[in-house]
Amino acid sequence: MRKLFILITALTCNLCAMAQDNLVATLQRGGNIQAFYGEDALSAAHQAAANGDIITLSAGEFNGCEVTKAITLRGEGMDKTHIKSQMTFTIPEKSTRTLHLEGLNISYSGGGYSGCVKFSGSDGSEKVIISKCYIDPYEANDKVAFDKCNGTIIQSHINGPIGAYEGSHVTCLNSIFDFPRCEGNGKFDVENCHLTPHYAFQLEYVHYSTIKNTIIQRANPSFDSTNTYSHCLTAGLSTIPVSDFGWSLPDTWDVWQSIVGDNYHLTEEAAATYLGTDGTQIGIYGGMYPYDPTPSYPLVKKLDVIGSHKNGKLNVKINVE
Repeated sequence: MRKLFILITALTCNLCAMAQDNLVATLQRGGNIQAFYGEDALSAAHQAAANGDIITLSAGEFNGCEVTKAITLRGEGMDKTHIKSQMTFTIPEKSTRTLHLEGLNISYSGGGYSGCVKFSGSDGSEKVIISKCYIDPYEANDKVAFDKCNGTIIQSHINGPIGAYEGSHVTCLNSIFDFPRCEGNGKFDVENCHLTPHYAFQLEYVHYSTIKNTIIQRANPSFDSTNTYSHCLTAGLSTIPVSDFGWSLPDTWDVWQSIVGDNYHLTEEAAATYLGTDGTQIGIYGGMYPYDPTPSYPLVKKLDVIGSHKNGKLNVKINVE
């Protein structure tokens, strides 16, 4: 109950502030709540934050900033809260706190090759979780890049590749992205994902990794022999032995088009035919974490302002679900 009270207090603070400004960031540390307003509210909240704090952004468009603390940063959903500039995250050395992003849309239109969202650690022990986020940096080469840290991406849509650089181990679960890319001794575990590489050769960029229960939307893709593949589906013939998939591969684009639509759903027949290692359908709607972009924390569903403005505050009744 105490946690729920703290959350409702934070939301009330958020909503009262929204009467003054449409863009609000709340900073929570234990039972203490602060509010920051405007396009630079994220930067202001981060400056005041410490490792382990929670920053919650309202719906709307915020400027990004360089994050140097292991915080939880969350929004109202990938279709509501937009960070409209490049983001870099430097996790404190050997931090025992996990950096966690959820319910955000991060888009960057500046181009270049530094990556829209980059996470940097010190020795690979630092941890990052990206859940229920949409990331689209327009022209950046590595849309999400991990360097010397361990990352988990779950139920997210990355409109581009994901890079695992030196000392990084990245786990991708029930997510959509172009392809994994390894540099140095970086590696991946990809499970129940949907890959959309632009070219067949791009899957040669991943090494010493595991890819299973995954749909690869590319005809005749090339694969590196150092990887382990199991129960995947490609859009055409593949260099992977059919015995590793558990079924006979469809070998024409016409067959592929009837298997999956633009919403990444298999047809009912395909969902019953192409089963993963756990007996559920392959792709983002199978496995332990079927794709769902809805944030996991309570959101405000109804807001009633009671009475009138008094002493700079509003009396607000909220319904949280």
